[in-house]
Amino acid sequence: MLIQLKKGRDGRSTLACVRADGSRTWAKEHPFFPLHDLTHFAVESVLGFDEAFFGLIAAGWEIDDFAKPGASARMPRPVLLVEHIVGVLDRERVLSRPMTAAEVNEAVEASLSLKLGEPFQAITDAQLKAIRVLWRDLAAGWTQLAQGGTLEIPFPARAAV
Repeated sequence: MLIQLKKGRDGRSTLACVRADGSRTWAKEHPFFPLHDLTHFAVESVLGFDEAFFGLIAAGWEIDDFAKPGASARMPRPVLLVEHIVGVLDRERVLSRPMTAAEVNEAVEASLSLKLGEPFQAITDAQLKAIRVLWRDLAAGWTQLAQGGTLEIPFPARAAV
């Protein structure tokens, strides 16, 4: 699948996903979402999730499907897990220092225990580093992109960890 993030001239971006069969889904986004989407891309790619946000889109989900009533009941467990990991990493960017892998795992575990009541596979130092490197490279590309430009990235991008 090809992910296309277009930097709108009005400040709003557009996320489009073009599947292998040529079908596509797209949505206008709040200015917060491109970096959040890039965090999803990095987490899902490095950790090998194929049943989270971008994986479900590649399999035929529409972006709007995630907001429909009852959608959460149809989503596989990895969607919730990835959303918690991404949320922790998004919040981490406002901290004065990066979190350690142990701190990331603790934060994810604390938020997940309320939702799933079961543990998750801890993120290793090497995986966390690979997520950050991939995200940083993508975020730099997004930040440097001129208004009206499009950042295109193939999904998944499997990182060696």
